[in-house]
Amino acid sequence: MTLSGAGGTNGDIGMIFYNAKNPLGWILVATTLAMLLFGIVSSIQFRLRDMSSFELIMILGLWMGGIGLFLNSLKTENK
Repeated sequence: MTLSGAGGTNGDIGMIFYNAKNPLGWILVATTLAMLLFGIVSSIQFRLRDMSSFELIMILGLWMGGIGLFLNSLKTENK
């Protein structure tokens, strides 16, 4: 139920710009971004046979650290 009619993100973003307090627009954007992220992650092909355990742990550790920094940047401070 997007404004563009095609089910894309453009209508969802338009709905948010029209009324930023509309939870339906935010839900549609979050769902669209989650499906996009899932599609990207599911298409990645790791070759674990060629990768040592140390390299895998480093990749996953840095990935989680990046997610933590990103989520920390979204936090608002009330002073």
